[in-house]
Amino acid sequence: MAESARSIRSLDGEPAATGTDPRVPDVHAWQLAADAGRERRTATSGSISSASISAALLDSIVTWSLAGRPNEACGLVAGTAAALEGGSATRFLPLTNAAASPYRYLIDPDEQLRAMLDIDDADEMVWGIVHSHVMSPAVPSDTDVGLAAYPDALYLICSLANEAPMVRAWSIQSGTVTELRLRVV
Repeated sequence: MAESARSIRSLDGEPAATGTDPRVPDVHAWQLAADAGRERRTATSGSISSASISAALLDSIVTWSLAGRPNEACGLVAGTAAALEGGSATRFLPLTNAAASPYRYLIDPDEQLRAMLDIDDADEMVWGIVHSHVMSPAVPSDTDVGLAAYPDALYLICSLANEAPMVRAWSIQSGTVTELRLRVV
């Protein structure tokens, strides 16, 4: 494969390209994650299950994603239990994309720690991990698969590529990517 076909696009002014934020990996590290995701991706299957989310939570996710443009937006969804175990989504926690990029996201580590402690203190679980795709479909990228570290959480991706934003939910477990139907209640 030609190097240009594998390269991650980068803007000169984003932290991942300039190194202005030491918490954000450089472009080479993002490329390694994408390569690992491409190698780990074992299957993409159709909807085999579903998860419910309230219209208000879904609206919050879409609103936060739109507000994040031109960069990807990100956040967490807390729930009563893991979605795959029948847990209910209870609230959306919008968080800062420390990568400040239209091509990738990194939940601000300090905000993530505070959010995880808050979720734990409320006796909740991470039900979902949210991010937007500014110019591509709501399908996990190779980088998303390579960096997926929470197999019990859903990965909710909000695509802003078309006029009407679209949110889709995915389970990413050991490279297996499975879409779940999102039922709005």
